[in-house]
Amino acid sequence: MVQDMGMTNKQFQGFIRLALSVINEALKITPDNEKLLELKDIFQSMLEDD
Repeated sequence: MVQDMGMTNKQFQGFIRLALSVINEALKITPDNEKLLELKDIFQSMLEDD
C-alpha cells in the first residue's frame, strides 16, 4: 500500500521561506560564499515561479 505524503503549495512555500531565512543567516557570517549565494538564488526562484 502506497501513501502519498505530498505537501500543499502553502506548506512548500513555508519550507522554502524557512530555508531562505537560514541561508540568509549563514550569509551574514560568510557573505562571499558563492555556493550559498547560488542556493539562495535557486530557492528565491522557486518562490517567484508561482
